[in-house]
Amino acid sequence: MSTIRAPSRKLDEFEDMVYEYSSRVGMVNGNNEAWTIDPNECNFRFESATQGPPAQVSYLLTVAPSMCNFSGNLHGGCSATLVDMLSTAILLGISKPGHFAMGGVSRNLKVTYLRPVPVDSEIRVVCSVVHTGRRMALLKTEIFRTDTGNLCLLGEHEKANTDPEVDGKL
Repeated sequence: MSTIRAPSRKLDEFEDMVYEYSSRVGMVNGNNEAWTIDPNECNFRFESATQGPPAQVSYLLTVAPSMCNFSGNLHGGCSATLVDMLSTAILLGISKPGHFAMGGVSRNLKVTYLRPVPVDSEIRVVCSVVHTGRRMALLKTEIFRTDTGNLCLLGEHEKANTDPEVDGKL
């Protein structure tokens, strides 16, 4: 099974928890089918995570050909998948029973594409928690090219809490 590589340094307790959630990228369902990114193909690496505020996680990866459109740039659908899956990992990192412990469900996913990201470009994906309430969370993802530092994509991910009530309260 492929997985995201951890840094060689020792992770703190929070980073270890977020890394565990992040490592689920590339896992498939019982039928070995999934809409996902192959962590081995794109050299996907967990960089760091902080509890915040704001809670934040960053990753490094190289845009593989399978992640690109016919023009040889990172595909919009692939970008949206990265925003969806990786921003949820940091939300799970700060969750607690009754408060996004199940990750919630997407309510709105907005991706603004600022610059193309060519195949074989190394990118840094930074996800942060903007706000969490009892029922809703707002997450932000930024994708930068590491060679230029340019911001290429900005994602906003709104999630609704689907956890069962704890002690009769939500």
